[in-house]
Amino acid sequence: MNDRERDIIRKTVLQLILGGVVRWTDIEKLVCASCGAFATSNTVKRQFYGYLLVNGYIERVSRGKYAVTERGRKLYVAVS
Repeated sequence: MNDRERDIIRKTVLQLILGGVVRWTDIEKLVCASCGAFATSNTVKRQFYGYLLVNGYIERVSRGKYAVTERGRKLYVAVS
């Protein structure tokens, strides 16, 4: 996976969550369906849990629900 594909996945995840608090299963299904063949369940999971959540771009609001932080909003603008 190259940087462009990672950015597409990250941007799509942030875009989905920006509308409000969204459940992980909904995010996974929508990103896999809309990003093409490179966005498998595992790649989305790695970008979500291994990058966006760990680095503070998104935060866990409650079990299975996530919201974008201010840092995540800045990343979304930078990637767009």
